[in-house]
Amino acid sequence: MASEERTKGQIPPTLRQRVVEARTWLESSKKRGMALGLQGTKTVLDRLQLELPQHIFHVAGSNGKGTACAVMAATLSLEGRANVLFTSPHVCRIEERVRRNGIPLSPKEFDEALLRVRRAASGDDDTIDIELTFFEITYLVAMVASVGSEVLILETGLGGRLDATRSGPATVSLVTSVSCEHRDILGSDLPTIAREKAAIARPGCPILIREPEDQDVRNAMLEEATNAGNSMLQENREPADVSFVQIDRDSGVLDEAVKLATSVFGKAGFSTDSISKARRFLRWPARMHSLSKSETASHPYLLDAAHNPSGLLRILPELEQFIRIHAPQNEEGPVWTLLFGTSPQHDLDEMLSPFHEMCHRIPPQKILLTRPLGGRYPGVELEVLLGRKWTDEHPLCYPSALQAIESLAVKPAKNVGLVVSLGSLYLQGNILNAFDWASDENLSLFAKH
Repeated sequence: MASEERTKGQIPPTLRQRVVEARTWLESSKKRGMALGLQGTKTVLDRLQLELPQHIFHVAGSNGKGTACAVMAATLSLEGRANVLFTSPHVCRIEERVRRNGIPLSPKEFDEALLRVRRAASGDDDTIDIELTFFEITYLVAMVASVGSEVLILETGLGGRLDATRSGPATVSLVTSVSCEHRDILGSDLPTIAREKAAIARPGCPILIREPEDQDVRNAMLEEATNAGNSMLQENREPADVSFVQIDRDSGVLDEAVKLATSVFGKAGFSTDSISKARRFLRWPARMHSLSKSETASHPYLLDAAHNPSGLLRILPELEQFIRIHAPQNEEGPVWTLLFGTSPQHDLDEMLSPFHEMCHRIPPQKILLTRPLGGRYPGVELEVLLGRKWTDEHPLCYPSALQAIESLAVKPAKNVGLVVSLGSLYLQGNILNAFDWASDENLSLFAKH
């Protein structure tokens, strides 16, 4: 029977059961929430005894780190250089957290790596069980999947010093722009938060830092990087090779990512010839991500995961320009509809303020409010959003993105125009799933669409 199933390409029952158990183990790890610390992850990584890629790029920051990682992965993939990219969270399905050559791992590849991680985390007569968080497990899956590749690109989850991704080695590190986020965890002021992120610096290795505007922030990051080394990882204190990357104030998000990726490649001794081509072909799902009417079977959409105030401020000029150029026009100006939902914010009013300013400049036809579903934290309740002042005196409320989409689908194009969805990455994932967008082709960094 087993041989017949193998002949048909099916998974043997015993292996199938182990896969189900491993996926259940992964899902149950969500109950452990978020944990900053390196020991558990480092122990399991050591047990795996992996022969990791020659080049490992480690990227931290508050905004732009995912785009910088995507540009690097897309460039390497265009050049035919084997690479694995680890990012989080996922938009549509878990396998996209680990992309090989720009394409999410297949469920089979993901499961094979997950089984190895689970075995390594399980104790035996000589070792103890290691409890891991959801993020730690997916990071270790990426480490397993990277074996045999030339380059591994790692995006931190939170902070840097105690982020699980710090438990392994890196040959070049990068810190993108830093803002006051996760103040309850990383620190109450910007220099402290920046210091935590700069702690991804490895002794004696290059680290590139986006030039901060604040001198105190710059000094804190420089001091951290010139005293690199984590005692929990038995690293000796030694200065990292620090370089600051100047970014023009009027640079767009993708422009900035390209410049940072170019700097990383320069430090690694890589050619930068294909970066401009990668920029043209790159599609980073849910980040300034446009969907045509043919792809939605209703109205055109633009999705962006502006998930914190600084990120939103960064994207607004491009967003407003996109609306003015691509939205249908009537005698009053661009015709567009705002769909908004967000994860919890330290200061919700601070995040919403730029929205209001843009909506005053180019008023939307209607504002729809909803709750992102499936995220690490429950989305902000509709009652809370309604309690804020909007340019539309009567925003429409929907319990889910799907219901909002369905309500818009039956409305005439002249009353909707371009649908702009902003807020949580999970909201954009809800929308993409509603449009059946979870295929490898669509989630590739080079989606044909």
